[in-house]
Amino acid sequence: MTLHPLARCQLEEAFPDGSPDLPELRALLTRVSAAYAAADADRRDMAMILDNVAQGFATVDLDGGIRKACSQAFTRWFGPPHGDIRIWTLLADHDPNLSAWMQLGFESIHSELMPIDVVLGQLPRRIARGELQFAVEYQPIGEPVRAILVVVSDITDELARQRAEAAHHELLAVVDHAYRDRAGFLAFVRETNDLVHDDPPGIPLVELKHRLHTVKGNAAMFGVTSVSEVCHEIETRIADEYAPPDAASWGVLVDTWQRFHDRVDNVLHISQRRSILVDWEEYQSVVTSIGDSEPSLAAQLQRWGQDATRPHLEHFAERGRQLARRLGKAEIEFEVHDNDLRIDSERFAPLWSVLIHSVRNAIDHGIESTAARLARGKPARARLTLSTEIRGGELIVEIRDDGNGVDWAAVARRAAQMGLPAATRRDLVDALFSSGLSTASEITQTSGRGLGMSAVRATCTELGGRVDLVSEPGTGTTVRCCVPLQRSAPRTLVASLFRA
Repeated sequence: MTLHPLARCQLEEAFPDGSPDLPELRALLTRVSAAYAAADADRRDMAMILDNVAQGFATVDLDGGIRKACSQAFTRWFGPPHGDIRIWTLLADHDPNLSAWMQLGFESIHSELMPIDVVLGQLPRRIARGELQFAVEYQPIGEPVRAILVVVSDITDELARQRAEAAHHELLAVVDHAYRDRAGFLAFVRETNDLVHDDPPGIPLVELKHRLHTVKGNAAMFGVTSVSEVCHEIETRIADEYAPPDAASWGVLVDTWQRFHDRVDNVLHISQRRSILVDWEEYQSVVTSIGDSEPSLAAQLQRWGQDATRPHLEHFAERGRQLARRLGKAEIEFEVHDNDLRIDSERFAPLWSVLIHSVRNAIDHGIESTAARLARGKPARARLTLSTEIRGGELIVEIRDDGNGVDWAAVARRAAQMGLPAATRRDLVDALFSSGLSTASEITQTSGRGLGMSAVRATCTELGGRVDLVSEPGTGTTVRCCVPLQRSAPRTLVASLFRA
């Protein structure tokens, strides 16, 4: 008969001189061995379950000592328990206050000073470790309690989802308030911008409290709960400590306000000057009715119906910032000069669609890394200037960077390979705007197919205009699109090199 090792040990201890061969004893040993084997299987199954669930489990003695049988998730997050380490050290050694809080709770359990359910209810329920956020639960084991089961869950993604959902609901509420009281909302934004970006150390505490309360109340009124909650936290800290908030606390408020401002600006364009919405047919009717009697007024009204160029340039700048970060380029300082220009939206819509190629080329091929700029004696921050103006009956859109400049030798090699003229600089400029010519060493999601600048030239040609380019190695590149304000007969585009 094959016995479980534990059953064999027990049999040897009971009968050191040899066990009697009795049917009843054999039956008992068979049942005991089967029970031990089943318990082993249950333990293996439980270990497998614990090691394949998303939560972390650890059994903790009442003195805070951690038993070695922890789940894989627990040891992956916090490391395996070793020596005499206690649960508060393993979970919260990065935060002395949190560690002390947890230690005090377990000491209260061990000393039985308070009911265990009260103590467990006061233990910390949230722990942050670097980028990760954890929820912690505590379950008593046994009656009377002889250990605590600590259950840890990674809630990082859930919290991120909740924040995104809260931001979405906040935006919906704010848009509703803003449409019902646009003037009041814009006044709130302007005032809050001033209050939040002031330097707290330079403001008397009493005045600072008044300002903070004003921001909190107005934010709550317009549904900006994220900002009002941060204000409330700072108010509470000021009341407890009766001291101005530290830089970190105020920085949270500034960051929270800026994130809200950017979200709502994408929807309501609050950074632009005050505006009103007018039905298009009603607008056209008013312009027509006063055209003969008040031509100057009619011209002003006509201008209101045109497309401002500044939002397009600012859109290019924002896209450029995102691309520069993704490509590891130097930080870019964007300059936008729109000259308060408004143009025919329908006529020039195709131009805005393709000019992003010029911005992408300037960043991908032109702007260097910070290290490369410093090595060349350039400022660490690159500069990219976006401008629009009216000159000689033409819309001039200019994109100018201070980066590498065009690698004319590489353009000449590629032009020769493609059978294009490459004898003069004018030939090379023409080649640079040819479809399929690229000096990139590989094709990426950003560039490499040689189609972007060709699209810019084709669109300018279609609009009756031209595109000019000037560039010198090491100093930067200027791309200038010149398009007549009024449509004229098509003309042949000459991509010309000129001196800036």
